[in-house]
Amino acid sequence: MKLVCKVSSSDHYEIEIGSGLLNFQAPYLSSLASRFAIITDDKVASLYGKQLQEYLNASGLEVYLFSFPNGEQNKTRATKELLENQLFEKGLGRDTCLIALGGGVVTDVAGYVAATYCRGIPLVMIPTSLLGMVDASIGGKTGVNVPYGKNMLGCIYQPKKVVIDLATLNSLPKKELANGVVEMIKHGLIADYKLFEALEKHSDQLLALDSSVVQKAIFESCRIKKEIVEQDEKEKGKRHLLNFGHTVGHALERLTEYTLSHGEAVAIGLLVESYLSLRLGALDQKSFDRIIKILLQYGLPLRLPSRFSIPTILDAMALDKKSLRGEPRFVVIDALGSSLSYDSSYCTHVEESLIKNALQWMKDDLCGR
Repeated sequence: MKLVCKVSSSDHYEIEIGSGLLNFQAPYLSSLASRFAIITDDKVASLYGKQLQEYLNASGLEVYLFSFPNGEQNKTRATKELLENQLFEKGLGRDTCLIALGGGVVTDVAGYVAATYCRGIPLVMIPTSLLGMVDASIGGKTGVNVPYGKNMLGCIYQPKKVVIDLATLNSLPKKELANGVVEMIKHGLIADYKLFEALEKHSDQLLALDSSVVQKAIFESCRIKKEIVEQDEKEKGKRHLLNFGHTVGHALERLTEYTLSHGEAVAIGLLVESYLSLRLGALDQKSFDRIIKILLQYGLPLRLPSRFSIPTILDAMALDKKSLRGEPRFVVIDALGSSLSYDSSYCTHVEESLIKNALQWMKDDLCGR
């Protein structure tokens, strides 16, 4: 299955979805560059990195493998600098194509390296986590975390191709699958009721990696994201929708020093921001209850590992990328699969009293479960 993401009249790339795709990329890659650098983390390096390097080398390509320690805590400026120095030490230049092989941390860091190395080299994304497949690898967002917030340094740099090999999902524990499903649920909530309904109906099959269910769900989720990106590549308006749940979620990730996974944090963020939609009178109670139910279906814990004061959480949200003058803005949904536009900005300021109320609900009713 294939999608084409057209980010401009002259710039587009293919998203290929299927099983066993890793060992069929040499002919395409050889058209991009004369040398190749695979960037991955230490876990994926042993699972797929060395295998991909050997296959490409056997196909006559000159390929180098670089890795860094697994985990969100390593998505830093220091990791980016280390990788860049390793590329320089091998004498790699503008004739190099960078292959980002791994989950969202890898695709973000490696994409940022590709965007800035020698002022930009070709980039191919090969996500190996469900989260990477349906979110991080599509749309061109790259970056690293800093002490002040998540993804605060980076740029938008589109890949030449995204290769989604469903076979790599077999190495993921159910917890990691659930992390990816959170982003799929988000896509359904903001734009497509049918996807939300399918994820609601087929949770057992998806977690069991039923191939037909997984492939269709990933395809539809990627389709939604690529259509939004096509309309607003630089995040001036509609692309804000893709941050639903992330204003709160990113703040919780940072406050927990990333001991709370991205999926778990965004799951809580989806509920808090859906609760805001409920309190604003945009969303009805029945729909809100279904959002709680679907996240529980996928085994999301919906709990914070530690408690934080409401002022602390508000401060952590102040540097959210949708913020204006230090005040966070929120995506508001008015039904399952539908969002409010707010003069085409697709996010809005909310009274601080309502935000505090939603955070108090999170602390008392949600995270106190």
